[in-house]
Amino acid sequence: MFNFGPFFRYISVMTQEEFTHIAGEMRTKAVTVAQRFGYASDDAEDVAQDVMLKLWCLHEKIDDAARLKASVAITTKHVCIDRWRTTHLNADVDSAMPLVDEHSLYDQLEYAELEQWMNEQIDRLPTTSRIVLTMRQLEHRELSEIADILGIRQASVSTLLARARRELITKLKRRNEL
Repeated sequence: MFNFGPFFRYISVMTQEEFTHIAGEMRTKAVTVAQRFGYASDDAEDVAQDVMLKLWCLHEKIDDAARLKASVAITTKHVCIDRWRTTHLNADVDSAMPLVDEHSLYDQLEYAELEQWMNEQIDRLPTTSRIVLTMRQLEHRELSEIADILGIRQASVSTLLARARRELITKLKRRNEL
């Protein structure tokens, strides 16, 4: 990942209010850049959310809005490249080694156990996160549709979805380390 630290050594810092004021514009720009990289609108929203989190972590090191806006495109580009690499590395592993041998009783049992464990973990998520995850992953609803149903902003839906996914991935990694 690209390190912006050396570029942002300034005395004045951007306040939370300044960041919040230009956040909508930055998010739109990040979505546009991600879509140019070939991401679908939902995936582009996820990329934009990652970019906004990264930029939020840097907001105190940035002295003005112009520098922050300029770094949106660069950060988005790097996030897209990181996601592409991760996806393609995982695809190479998946194609090289089958996950489940349908003829093996051991693999079938292990898969059933994993599925039961994952359902338990989903049930343990906070109610709103669980509902958003279920509507998106199982019912294949659009983010805007979920936002309308729940009466919340689409950005909140994206945030809840990302948190739920991140929590499940963290729990799965911990489980696999044991």
